[in-house]
Amino acid sequence: MTRWISPSRSFQRLRHTHVENKGLKILAILIALLLFAVSRQPISVVRLTGVPLEIRGVSEGVEISGDVSQTVSVRLRGPRDIVKSLTPNQLSVIATLNNKELGERNVQLKAEDLSHLDNVEVVQIDPPSIKIRLEPTVRRVVKVIPQFEGEVEEGLEIYRRTVDPSSIEIEGPKSLVEKLNDVLTETVNLTGRKSDFRLQVGVETSHNSLRVKTPGPINLAVEIGERRILHRFDRVQIDQLPGYRLLTKTVDIELRCTKSTLNELQATTLRVKLMPSGSQAALVTAEPVIIFPGDLGKHIVVDKIIPKEVRLKRQ
Repeated sequence: MTRWISPSRSFQRLRHTHVENKGLKILAILIALLLFAVSRQPISVVRLTGVPLEIRGVSEGVEISGDVSQTVSVRLRGPRDIVKSLTPNQLSVIATLNNKELGERNVQLKAEDLSHLDNVEVVQIDPPSIKIRLEPTVRRVVKVIPQFEGEVEEGLEIYRRTVDPSSIEIEGPKSLVEKLNDVLTETVNLTGRKSDFRLQVGVETSHNSLRVKTPGPINLAVEIGERRILHRFDRVQIDQLPGYRLLTKTVDIELRCTKSTLNELQATTLRVKLMPSGSQAALVTAEPVIIFPGDLGKHIVVDKIIPKEVRLKRQ
């Protein structure tokens, strides 16, 4: 038996189908038109340089040694409006190192390594492969050396420079770390300096792969004073050493000190003591040591003692 449908119900069904779904239909039509427009665009090939190269899959305790290019070039083929609007930073090429052993390795760069692009074909990646060297990560303690530029004020000089800590721990690829004996601080400008000063400075490593593991900054202390001049004292008497007879009785001394210190320092005030070797032989040698009166020797630098060793005879 045929079911009778009232005119009002038929109107409601037509309204629901043709009016209430009108927005969805319009959206579907717009998408179809867009896809049609894209498909009808001329096909173009473009070359993008400077596309970032991202390396993944480096095992723990292993790292890349040496310089590896951070970017590559790619050729893309696709609808003109799409490929012409692309920029290198919108893309990336991913090189995966999973299960790569230590040593020199060659990693192929394939089309599927490029970040996904709809309706665009990867024609070429240049270079098509990269060479890398994988090394174990090691650590080493190295000295810290302060680095300066410029000159202190005229008539002055640096007496002492100290860094704390004097050594730090460096981490990186084995071949780079093993060549390293010291690191430099960042450059400190001395121009116009005329008094002692302290600074906190960082350190510079010779390669980006080297990392500083010691926490905190480097404390640099610089002591500045009057410029020293070279002076020579001849035939300075050596102190007698009990139980020995001096075969060498005087030494000549070359030292650097300030003019004010030199005015106070006379040859007669200098003392030379001997540090004999432990030999029990009748004839022995000893190293002369200069003794300065009071605290006068604080900024005196002894350049030479002639002779370096003196002879003694056991009595």
